[in-house]
Amino acid sequence: MTAKEGDREPAPAGAAGRVAVVQGQARATLLLAAGFALAAPVSAVLPHRTGRWLPLHLFLVGSLLLAISGATQLFAVTWAAGPPPGRGLVRTQRALVAVGAAGLAAGRELEAPAGLLAVAGLAVALALALLAVALHRIVANGVQRRFDPVLRWYLAALAAGGAGTVLGAALAAGVVTGAHAGRVREAHAVLNLLGLVGLVIAGTLPFFVATQARMKMSPAATPAAQRVVRGVMAAGLAVAVVGLLAGRPQPAGAGLAVYAAGQAGVVALLPRPGRRQLRWAGPRLVQLGTGLLWWTGAVLAMAVSLLGGGPALPPPALLALVVGGFAQILAAALAYLGPVLRGGGHERLTAGFAVTASWRGLAAANAAAAALICGHRVLDGALLAGWVLDAGWRAGRLSAGRQRRLMTASSSRSAAAVNSASNDAVTIR
Repeated sequence: MTAKEGDREPAPAGAAGRVAVVQGQARATLLLAAGFALAAPVSAVLPHRTGRWLPLHLFLVGSLLLAISGATQLFAVTWAAGPPPGRGLVRTQRALVAVGAAGLAAGRELEAPAGLLAVAGLAVALALALLAVALHRIVANGVQRRFDPVLRWYLAALAAGGAGTVLGAALAAGVVTGAHAGRVREAHAVLNLLGLVGLVIAGTLPFFVATQARMKMSPAATPAAQRVVRGVMAAGLAVAVVGLLAGRPQPAGAGLAVYAAGQAGVVALLPRPGRRQLRWAGPRLVQLGTGLLWWTGAVLAMAVSLLGGGPALPPPALLALVVGGFAQILAAALAYLGPVLRGGGHERLTAGFAVTASWRGLAAANAAAAALICGHRVLDGALLAGWVLDAGWRAGRLSAGRQRRLMTASSSRSAAAVNSASNDAVTIR
């Protein structure tokens, strides 16, 4: 096997080493996602000229898209027992997201030429296409077929995100101007927020809640049921986007109401954790639930606004969606994935889950979302800072534990090498 062939498929489908390979890839991607997540609130308090646009795009394009990239490939390899994606593909896709997100943020803030902003946007669109290719290869060559419905959720989400990114690139390049720009901007936001991010979350939750709670999936989450719920949400999204582009807010609002009905369908597909599962998963599981509630409430608020002739994304709904919904779901996912990717056996895994279990962080997140919606800028800033500091402290404890493990393993290897060299020397003499 050549080096290039090995790069394309480091471990075949079903092979024992495949999970270790994809965990290493996901670890690097999620660390970069965490960096963007930290940069978003920091940028919000530093002097800048683009208002909410800068922290929102650092979080949504940089952090959330990188997290989606790493987590979906990890889930696909693990749940479908498929081969891990090639290293070159993963690195290229990750770099395109990071460069695209940073380019959009810096370019808009520094008033770069429209062409450079368009290139940054197209880099993100290419990253979405590469992620679709990687996921399709993993699942198509997988041993388990149970993940096939989730792949369809992901491909639908990436198609919506690709369309939304192209619209954003057209706006950045100045192709769309005048009265049409506002319509395109709203369609761009809805496709990326509710299409790309929303459909990925909806497709993952029936599997991920069961994984978090260490229980079986709900018997209601059949492939047929998932297909129906996916169809409802995709249809609602399509009607909303067409209505926005046509300047028809009432049909767009009706489309979002249909999308919200699909979200209720997602809830019906979730397993029902009991007291034992809640004791085990604790704030991680509760935070998934509260994030889902904020997400659904934000979509309903958007629908009501449009049905009343208002904007698609009134600021309170946008803040509820991003901070209360998506940021909490991301935090709950990372609280589970962090200990898993740290590794080290069952005892270290349990200890890691104890580190990331944070009722304080959960309370601060929900209070911060409420304060943002109510416009209490000082209070929401303090609560967000408390949430970020709590998450950073816990991430530091996880990272320190990983470094100790690596140093211990390195010391053990060094001691073994010294003993081996000593034995060789005795033999030679």
